[in-house]
Formats: sequence, structure tokens, C-alpha cells
Amino acid sequence: MDDGGAVDRIDRAILQVLSEDGRASVEKVAERVGLSPTPVRRRIKRLEQSGVIAGYRVVIDPEKCGLDLAIYVLVTLTTGSAQMMTEFESAVKQMPEVQRCDLLAGPNCYLLSMRVKSMKCYDKYLREYLVNLPSVYAIDSRFVIGQVKETALVP
Repeated sequence: MDDGGAVDRIDRAILQVLSEDGRASVEKVAERVGLSPTPVRRRIKRLEQSGVIAGYRVVIDPEKCGLDLAIYVLVTLTTGSAQMMTEFESAVKQMPEVQRCDLLAGPNCYLLSMRVKSMKCYDKYLREYLVNLPSVYAIDSRFVIGQVKETALVP
């Protein structure tokens, strides 16, 4: 990383290795990017301190945890007022089944990515929770039938 905070070619190579294996040792990363461990260690620390590396996570297979149904839920609110949005977002943040919530431009307000055990569980969740979220006007659910690609890599 240069003094301006830009990510250079070597930083991108380090990020690539860590994206593929977040538990890679500094020595392994250094070997893969063609540097000695000391400058790689410094670069990783700088990338962490600057927030480019926001954290490290374990990747869990949801299906092996019994969460077989992946759903994308488009939610439209009755109004786009700041208060209604804040209330909706606060409610969604409390829902462990919602893995991700994105605010959208366009006719739909939010896109929720969810995982549940089954269609029966989603039906119950929809009826008991989603329709009762603050200012929900419409819900449009899309069910994933197969995953083509998932990556943590940044292009």
C-alpha cells in the first residue's frame, strides 16, 4: 500500500491469498506473493489497520447445519420515510435468519438474503415475522434452486 492508501499489486496478491485461505500463515502468503515474511507481515498489518481487511471469518456450509432453503426476499415499504426505514432496518438486524439486508434503488426497497430449514419454516416465518415488520407494503420471495458461484474474492 502506498502512502496515499491505495492498494497496489502486491497488496492485491496478498488479499487474493487471504481470500482463498484466511488461515494462511504469513510464511505461506509470503511464498505465494514472492516476498519474505517480514514485509508481508507489515503489509497485512497495514491492510488491517486501514480497514481494507475488515476481519476474518469461517465459511459455514448452511446445508450441513440443516438450513436447506435459501431465499431472496424483496421488500417494499409503504413509505420511504427515514423513520420507517430506521424501524424496518432495526427489526431486520434482530432476525438471525436474515443473513444479509441491502437497501436498493428502484421500486423495491430492500433485498433480504435468508436461510431456513424448509418451505414450511419459511411459511411460518413469513406469516409471523416478515409481514409484521414496520411499514411493509409488499413481499416478493425468490427461492434458490442451485448455487452457481459464491466467492469472497474482490475483483
